[in-house]
Amino acid sequence: MKRVVLLLAVSAVLSACNSANRPGRGELFMSDADIAAKDEAICRGYGAEPGTPEFVQCRAMQDQRRDAARDGRRNG
Repeated sequence: MKRVVLLLAVSAVLSACNSANRPGRGELFMSDADIAAKDEAICRGYGAEPGTPEFVQCRAMQDQRRDAARDGRRNG
């Protein structure tokens, strides 16, 4: 019974860490291609189309957000 509880606790922690819905979260275990696809989906969700200045700016903002989140985890 203790093993089941431990397994559930570990599963909950890992799933929370891998939540891709919050900025900078869940990307630790994602491939570069998955991160790029996530960023593209976010920018398309804002209405930006690939090849437009708005899309390029949105992708740059996603990179900046990710860098800031990564720096915050290092310094926090």
